[in-house]
Amino acid sequence: MASKEPTPFQRIFSSSELLKGTPLNACLDLAGSTVLLVFALIIISLITELLVSGGQLKIPANSGHRLSEILGDEVMTELSHAPTNALGEIEFTNSGILPYVWKSRERYFGPVVSQAYRRFSPLRANRSALLTLVAVMAAFGYLRSMLESHARMLLQRTGLSIGTRLRQAIHRQTLRLGPSDLEGSVCQQALQLFTTEIDRVSTGVFHWALRMGRDPVRIAALTVLAFGVDPILAGVCLVPIAGCWYFAHRETLRINQVRSLSEVNSNKELRLLAESLHRTRLVRGYAMEAFEQEQFDRSLERFQQNLSQGLTAQAWSRRSIRVLVAACLAFVVFFVGSKVVAVNSEFPFSSAVLLLSAFAATWFPLQSLARLRQEHEPVEEAARVIQTYLNQIPEVGQAVGAKFLQPLSKLISFENVSYTTPGNKQLLAGLKLKIPAGRQIAIVATDPLEGQAIAYLLPRFIEPQSGKIQIDGEDIAWVTLESLRAETVYVGGKTPYLTGSIRDNISGGNSNFGLPEITEAAKISHAHNFISKLPQGYETIIGEHGEMLDPGQCFRLSIARAILRKPAIMIIEEPEEALDEDTKTLVDDAYKRIAINRTLIFLPRRLSTLKKVDEIALIHKGRMVAIGPRERLKQSAVLYRHWEYIHFNELRHEFESE
Repeated sequence: MASKEPTPFQRIFSSSELLKGTPLNACLDLAGSTVLLVFALIIISLITELLVSGGQLKIPANSGHRLSEILGDEVMTELSHAPTNALGEIEFTNSGILPYVWKSRERYFGPVVSQAYRRFSPLRANRSALLTLVAVMAAFGYLRSMLESHARMLLQRTGLSIGTRLRQAIHRQTLRLGPSDLEGSVCQQALQLFTTEIDRVSTGVFHWALRMGRDPVRIAALTVLAFGVDPILAGVCLVPIAGCWYFAHRETLRINQVRSLSEVNSNKELRLLAESLHRTRLVRGYAMEAFEQEQFDRSLERFQQNLSQGLTAQAWSRRSIRVLVAACLAFVVFFVGSKVVAVNSEFPFSSAVLLLSAFAATWFPLQSLARLRQEHEPVEEAARVIQTYLNQIPEVGQAVGAKFLQPLSKLISFENVSYTTPGNKQLLAGLKLKIPAGRQIAIVATDPLEGQAIAYLLPRFIEPQSGKIQIDGEDIAWVTLESLRAETVYVGGKTPYLTGSIRDNISGGNSNFGLPEITEAAKISHAHNFISKLPQGYETIIGEHGEMLDPGQCFRLSIARAILRKPAIMIIEEPEEALDEDTKTLVDDAYKRIAINRTLIFLPRRLSTLKKVDEIALIHKGRMVAIGPRERLKQSAVLYRHWEYIHFNELRHEFESE
C-alpha cells in the first residue's frame, strides 16, 4: 500500500521533528505542565474535602487497625486522643486531610495521599493543612506558567528557525531564478514569500507544534485521571460529553459554511449596488431615476436579506450549541451528584469535584484541536506556495563537460535565436545579429524587453528556446558559466549596488582585489572623486543603512565594478533617470577609456550615446530590421527615425506628464 504523500507543511515541518531537539524540550515542558495540572486538580479536591468535612472523620472502632496500617504507628500515636462516641465510632476532629486519606484508601492515588499525610505534619491540622494546600496550589500555578512560557519561547524559536531556513532557501532560489526575470515577476513573488508567506508559516509552525505537543497529552492525562476517580462513572459521563462535543463541532462547521455562502451572496449584491454609483450620467441623461431607484432598492433589500440570513443562522446555531452544552452539563452534574447523595454512598463530594474538573479541563484542548484544522488551512496554502517556488527549475544550467571560454577576439553571433518569456510573450523570433570584436554597438527595440532579452542572453541569464549564440565560434551553451560571466559583464540595471561599503560594492567582497586596484577602477569610471568626499571614503556604507547615491554616482560605481574584472565584453544598460551635464561628461569620458580593446554593447537612454557608437541595431517584433551608423539609419530606416523621435524629441516629457 502506497504511503500517503506529505502535505506542503509537512515537508517544511514534519510530525517527527516535534520529537527532536528544541521542539522535544518544549513538549517535555508541556508534559510537565500537564502533570502539574493533574496534581492541581487533585489538590482542589483535597481543599474541597477539607472545607466540606471540616477535618472531621468518624470510623467504626473495628476499622482502627485499617487506619493504623494506612497511617503508621507514629501518626496513630499522635491521633490516639480521638474519643469514641456513643455509637462506638472513633471520632477525629481538626485532623486536616485525614477524611480524604480515609475515603481514597482504595483508589490508585490513595497511597500517595496517605504518604503525604504521614510525612508532612502540617496536613494533620485544619488551618495548617489549608494553608499548605493553598501554598502548593500557588506554587504549582507558578511552575505551570513558567513551563508553559518556556515551552512557548522554545516553539517560537522553532518557528523563527523554520522561517530563517525558508528565507535562506528562497534567497538561494532567487539567485538561481532572478537573473532570468525579465518582467520582474520572480523578484515580486520572492518578496511576497520572504515577508508575508514565511511569517504565516513561521507562526503556523508555532501554533501547530504548541497544540500537537500539548493537547493530545493533556486530553489523555485528564481522561486517565477521570477514570482513576471512578471508571464506570467516568465512562457513563464520557459518552454524552463526547457526543455533545462532536455535534457542537459539526454544527460550528456547518454554520461557518452557511455564513461563508451568505457573505458570498452579500458581496455579489454589494457589487451590484456599487455599480449603480458609476451610472449617474446614464441615469440622469435618460431620465431613468425611477427605474434605477427601483433596481437599487431591490438589490439593497437582497443584500440586507443575505446578511440577515447569515446572522440569524449563526444566532440560532449558537443557541442550539448552548442548549446542547447546558443539557449535557446538567446530565453529567445530575448523574455525578446522584452518586454523591445516594444512600450509603462512599463516593465523596471531593471526588465528584475532581471528576467534573477533569472533564471541564478536557473540553478546552478538545476545542483547540478541533479548530486547528480550519485555522491551519492558510498556513498550508502558504507552505504550498513556498514549496512551488522552491521546486522551480532554473532555465539556465551548466552543461556537463563544459569548456573554458577564452576572451573574445573575433566575433559575437546570434544565429536564429528565439526567446519566449515564461508568461508566453515572444521577444525574439529567429534573431540574426553579428557583433565584431572591439566594436561599440547600441541595441534599440520598439519593445524595451526585446533589447534586454538580447543583453541577458550573452551572459546566459536566460536561455533561448531555439538558435544559438557563439563567441569566436564557441556555442556559449557549452562553456562554463564562470568563464562566460568573467568575460561578459553586465553593467547598470535596476540594482546598481548592494547595502555595504563602497569597497565591497566594487570588489564584490572578493579579497583578491586590493585597495589600489579598486581605486584605479574608480578613477577610470570617474567615481573616485565623489567617493573620496564621502565620510569614510571607500569604507563608507551605502544603501538602506548608509549614504544614498544619486543615479549618476550609482552608474559610475557599476562601471568601476565591471572595470575591475577586466572583461572582454561589457553590456551597459544606461540609467533611465536624467543625468546632470557634469555627470554626462564624466560618463562619456569613462566610455572612451573602457572602450580600448573591449567590445561594448549599449542599451542606450541618451542620444549622445547613439551618436558615438559604431553601429545601432534596431529590433522590431523579435527580429533585427536595421543596423548601421546613426546617420545612415536616420536616412534609410523609417522605423528608426520614428523610434528616435518618440524617445528623444524635446516635447516628449510634456506628453508624458499629461
